[in-house]
Amino acid sequence: MFGQRQAMPDTSPHRERLLELCGELFRDRRLLIASNRGPLEFYYDNGRLAARRGSGGVVTALAAVTEYVPAFWVAAALSDADREAARAGLITRPDRPGALRLLTPSRRAYRLYYDRVANPLLWFLQHYMWFSPYTPNIGPVLHRAWREGYRAVNRLFAEALAELAAESREPPIVMFHDYHLYLAPGWFRARFRRAILHHFIHIPWPEPAYWALLPAEFRAEICASLLANDIVGFHTIQSARNFLATCQAFLPEAEVDFRAGTVWYNEHLTWVRCYPISIDVQNLRRLAASEEVERYIAELEPVFGPQTIVRVDRLELSKNILRGFQAFELLLRRRPDLHGRVKFVAFLVPSRTGIRAYQEYAGKVFRFADRLNRRYGRNGWRPVHIFYENNYPRAIAGMARADVLLVNPVADGMNLVAKEGPIVSRRNLVLILSESAGAYDQLKSACLSVAAADIEGTARALEEALAMPSAERAERIARLRAIIEDQDLTWWLVRQLEDLQKLA
Repeated sequence: MFGQRQAMPDTSPHRERLLELCGELFRDRRLLIASNRGPLEFYYDNGRLAARRGSGGVVTALAAVTEYVPAFWVAAALSDADREAARAGLITRPDRPGALRLLTPSRRAYRLYYDRVANPLLWFLQHYMWFSPYTPNIGPVLHRAWREGYRAVNRLFAEALAELAAESREPPIVMFHDYHLYLAPGWFRARFRRAILHHFIHIPWPEPAYWALLPAEFRAEICASLLANDIVGFHTIQSARNFLATCQAFLPEAEVDFRAGTVWYNEHLTWVRCYPISIDVQNLRRLAASEEVERYIAELEPVFGPQTIVRVDRLELSKNILRGFQAFELLLRRRPDLHGRVKFVAFLVPSRTGIRAYQEYAGKVFRFADRLNRRYGRNGWRPVHIFYENNYPRAIAGMARADVLLVNPVADGMNLVAKEGPIVSRRNLVLILSESAGAYDQLKSACLSVAAADIEGTARALEEALAMPSAERAERIARLRAIIEDQDLTWWLVRQLEDLQKLA
């Protein structure tokens, strides 16, 4: 039923410390993980139920810990096949120690929780995508979705975790992940006062003034539940500071210490910390050297130009794809000598295609690219080429062949593309990175920085990157690689486990 995963030697400089921490922390304590998407996704193969590794970022991020520790994972059933698998109860994982429990809320409750509250309400809010004079409009439908969807599904998660915790000899360590599960820690803490709770939030946390768009009931419940955790983690210092300020603004009883990064609330102390997530450098390099990626590199050769700008993104509003194309048009208008010499190749992944705002934005992106090709294309040369698919190996091949990598999100928790590109590059690519990407704090010393809305500045950065001398390109990418290799995915896990060890 499950494909077996080949064990790979971990060459991270932090591997030994990770093994040591796993042995100390989980000798007597059970590790529980909660996320909307689980480590396995089920499907039908010729009418028979089969499973493969889940595609979510949380699954990848926690792979190193779950390789060494028997983790009990609670997630939602996302498909009919998942729901059938859930009927078996606790699902053991022959590919690694531990088990999975899939929850099956009613389809209506899940739709209200996911499609009404988590997406788009919270996602749009935390990526600054609401236009406050007009949106969001929080009427009776959203209030009902909050009560009967978001609250209800979060409670299901808390109850499932409580059942697993009751079987642990010592109070467990529970790791909650992301914005789908803001309310689960509060309910769980009421049952298990001595458990160690950790909640990592993978998306930005805006300042209190933006949270004020939500009803007082929503925002107070979110903050109070998150403060039931012992640790709340973010990618960036700014998000951590914004969370502290939000608790101070909306929970009058909370005692917030900005210098220590702590909140005392309801007779409980919560640490608020910054843990910038990263990539598995070793496995990424293995993929980049694979026969599959080599085939894609060869296939891409006719698509690329003498110089090529690349971007890799989900096609969604926060990624700022349209402004990237607008900057490229500005460059082509000013530099006719680049016509026929420079290409812009975008690897775009379909995202939330059922949401109207995403459909409209995708339409604008494709229409603008078509306009660029009609206006500037000549003699078989088209300035823009878009791959619209979920094909990670092809995207890796594109970054390996790129001369410039444009990463210019309006808001992003981290953006791992900015870290993947320098690792796989074969042409010493130049990274152009917006200041509002979470990765900017770590990589700003070796990239070309832009403001997300600055089309003029982005056009100038593209021009500078294309003209950059080879010695400077080599020096910049060497610095990027040194940062990424040292502060890798194992380093991200180790920093969190070290803080959990202090609490344990």
